[in-house]
Amino acid sequence: MKLHKARRLLQRSGIAMIRLAENKEIQITEDEKQAYSIFRKMTKDPDNDLLTSPLSGKYYIRSEKRKMLLILNNGTISIVNTVYGYNVTISRRIEDKMRHFFLNEVEERRQEMEKEYTDNVVHSLKSIVEKLSR
Repeated sequence: MKLHKARRLLQRSGIAMIRLAENKEIQITEDEKQAYSIFRKMTKDPDNDLLTSPLSGKYYIRSEKRKMLLILNNGTISIVNTVYGYNVTISRRIEDKMRHFFLNEVEERRQEMEKEYTDNVVHSLKSIVEKLSR
């Protein structure tokens, strides 16, 4: 029991140190601001495809109409189209924000898709019941 309390105390102090380190004012570069803005706009566009690779940990946003691909991976965001390609180094904090924003958008789209299909099923069942009642 004492070993557990000692481990827990060590864990809590480690978490507190990490939180203190993360709360320090981090300067965001102009490149990070622009990359973050591009990432958010591309993520929110419903015409764009959002893909994730669980094995590599990469997040992809593909825009057919803009012929553009964004790849978020390990502290960098790559912005590529047929004319240019940029690799922007981003801080862990910005990468975490981007990943969180991306995953929330994927979740919203999933919920919307699921609702669309389940609503169709409910309407089909109602129509079957109505047909059987005649």
